[in-house]
This record gives sequence, C-alpha cells and structure tokens, in this order.
Amino acid sequence: MAKQEEFKELSEDGGFAMVLCPSTIISTIFIEARISKDWSDICESSQLQEALQARLSSPDNSSVVEVGDDIMANPDASITLGQLFETYKDIIQSLKVVEYVGIETASACYTLNTMTVRLQAYQLYDTAREEDSTIPQAETSLLPHVRFDGQWDEYVDIQSTHTTSHIELTLARLVFESDLKGELIWMMTNILRFSQKSGADSRDVNPLILLYGPPGTGKTTLCQGLAQKISIRLNSTYKQTKLIQIKTANLLSKYYSESAKQVDNIFTTIARMCQDDPKRFICVMIDEVESIAFSREHSTYNGEAQDSLRATNSLLTGLDRAKGLANVIFLCTSNMVSSLDTAFLDRCGLRIAVNPPSSASQYAILCGRIQKLIDRGHITSDRSLPLYDEADIEYRADGDGPGAKIGAQILAILGLINSGDAQLIGGISGRSLTQLPELAILRYLRGEDCDIDLALAFIKRFVLSQEVNG
Repeated sequence: MAKQEEFKELSEDGGFAMVLCPSTIISTIFIEARISKDWSDICESSQLQEALQARLSSPDNSSVVEVGDDIMANPDASITLGQLFETYKDIIQSLKVVEYVGIETASACYTLNTMTVRLQAYQLYDTAREEDSTIPQAETSLLPHVRFDGQWDEYVDIQSTHTTSHIELTLARLVFESDLKGELIWMMTNILRFSQKSGADSRDVNPLILLYGPPGTGKTTLCQGLAQKISIRLNSTYKQTKLIQIKTANLLSKYYSESAKQVDNIFTTIARMCQDDPKRFICVMIDEVESIAFSREHSTYNGEAQDSLRATNSLLTGLDRAKGLANVIFLCTSNMVSSLDTAFLDRCGLRIAVNPPSSASQYAILCGRIQKLIDRGHITSDRSLPLYDEADIEYRADGDGPGAKIGAQILAILGLINSGDAQLIGGISGRSLTQLPELAILRYLRGEDCDIDLALAFIKRFVLSQEVNG
C-alpha cells in the first residue's frame, strides 16, 4: 500500500480540510516571466522560455523561493539564473513566483530542485480599447493586456496565507476569506483541459462561471483579472486570448424582438470565432447578467415586455450552443442572483458568492490603501502599519483614545462604520473602503502635507459626516 501524507484541500464550507494523498505527489511551483514589450523576436522568445525552464528546473539549482518573490529583483538572481541573468536581464522585466501546489509544508520557502517548475513567459499588449465591428455591443481586448496588469495581484485570500497576520497590506485591495482565487483559476483551467482532452461535446459542465454578490465587492475586477491570469497560464495551449466584454445595456432595444436578435447574433459571432481558429481562446464577460437573464416566471407575473423574455430565451439557447465549443468560457457577474432565471442558473458550471468583507478583510483593505498613499507621498509616516492581529491587541488594550496607536485608530474607524451610527454611502464594501482614505484627504486637507495622524483624523471625520439619516 502506498504511503499516505496530509494534503491541504478546499472544503465545502470554504475553509481548508486535511485529506490523505499518496506521498508520490510532486509539488509544483508556478513562475511567470514578463518579457519587455519592445522585444519582438518570436523565435528567440521561444528559446528564452525553454532556457529559463531548463535553468529553473535544473537538478543543480538549489535556490530557495517564496510565493510572491520576483526572482529578478532578488540580490541572488545571478545565482538562480546563472549565465542567463546577464544574457536576459534587460529583457525579463519580472520573474515572479505566483503559486505553489502540493504537499503542505511547515515553511513557505521552497527549493527549486525538489519540485516541478512550470514557467510561463508572456508579453503585455498595450493596444487601445476597441469595439469589434462584428460585435458592436462589446469591447474587445487581446490578453494579457497592460490595462489589467496587477489586478489579480491586488486580491488577497486570507486562508491562502499561513495566518491572517501575513496579509500583504501593500497589495491588498479586495480581500477574500477563502482561497477564492486559487479555486477560480483551477476550475477555469480544468474546464478547458477537460474540453481539450475529451472534446467539448462530451462534457457535462457548461463553461460558465457566475460570480454574485452585493455591488462593490469586486466581481467585475476579479473577472477581468481571472481572464488575464488564464491567458498567461494557458499560453502554451492557446496562441492568442481575446476578452470580449458584453455591454448588456446596449443589448436592450426599444424595438420589438430586436434584443433577442442581438443576443443571438453575438453568440453566432462568438461560435464562428472559436471554430475559425481553435488555437484562439475566447473569454466572454457579461457584467450584470440579470439584464438579459431575468427570471421569465417573475417577468410574466409582473407583466414585463415579451421582448425581455425572448432575450432570455436567446441567451439560454446561445449558451447551449457554446457548450460544444472547446475554446470559450463565459464569466458572468450579478448583483441580483435571486432575480436570475432558474434555467440560466442551471447552466452555470460554477456559482460563487463574493460577499462583503469581514472585519479582518476590512482592516486589510483600508490599510492597503493607506499604505499606497504613503508610498506615493500623499501621506507621510515614519511608522509602519501593524498587521491585524497586532492592531486587535492594541485596540482591546487601549481603545482609540488620545495617543492611541495607528492600528487601534483604524479598527475604531471600522467599528464606527459597522456600528450603524455612521455609514459609507453605498454601504461597506471593498470599493467604498478602497476610496475612503483618498476621499477623506481630498475633502479636508488644507495644507500641503498630511501625516498619518492627520489622515486618520480626516478619515474618521469623513465617516462621521456620512450619517445614516443625513
């Protein structure tokens, strides 16, 4: 019988469970090499990727890395890359360790020659936004694109770190309680792999992922970041990735049956794109999908126009047709999941709730934005922002009275927001917390300089000005 070891796996309740797995599982580290956009030698790009893969996978390479490291920025980069460092140091803009998959370890440090290394090299497109003449109701972008650069990294999964205290505050924009990013990227990867291996006609799961939750929780940005990430992760499978962002507001027409025709035309065009070039991956994003997937039962009960019913029917038919395409996936968002048609929900391969941030998440988001303002010179501070656990101890010990420490003051502000005595317009969300520090400073700053204590006073004053009945 094979030896068994513990392996960390996402459980049904969104937490982590320890399960047994064969000890023969080989741990894998994923590394992304960003190549300068000015380097246009396609043949040499392939050679560069092969050379990097060989060097990083070498049995002699005992370099130690952590997830989040940029190997090019490390003082020991010349040791890790050997002769390749001098050859490509002006071409490789970054060489980031983005993910570890395998046996759970006590340390977050990984030795390269003890695991499989998977390298993806990529260049960013910087073309302007464009409207495809074949789909006038959509905006198209080739991926990976400079416009979406960094969006994926601005999300932090609390449970993907070793403890809540290890949240990277300088990157935190929207924070999730579970390993949401990891689950999404692997679900999307596996849907496409299954389609490639067995053919799309034989798959049982629709290539449709629905993110739902209140406004401001980051669903749209997360979808864009996911599309960007998958374009890099699978660039050896697909030679090109195109993101098509459907503008649902433009689909609703005042003319009889026109909305349904437009929806049908979009799916026909997408199917043709996929069939014309199987090596091109099409990612279709439909924001606020309830606009065209509203419950037909509810619409009939309330006497809604028949045109909206036809639009929903066309959407469902289009999704059924797309199920037979191996190189397309749909990313949809909704603020009103209860209003969605049950037949549409049945067609969703994956439904994930994106909930408002918890206390620890709120703290990470707010600190992350304050830190960015410090980094940009808008706030001056010679004190570091404490991590959540430390701030919680400060707050419980001393409260937020005169002389309170920074972490205690920030938690007091969040307590004020959550108490109901004051509230942010639009409610507390990742978006509102992200905007809060800058809005407060813009409103109240009267001098040229703003130190951290003044900034926190401005934030508290701004929150108090947002009275519930104001």
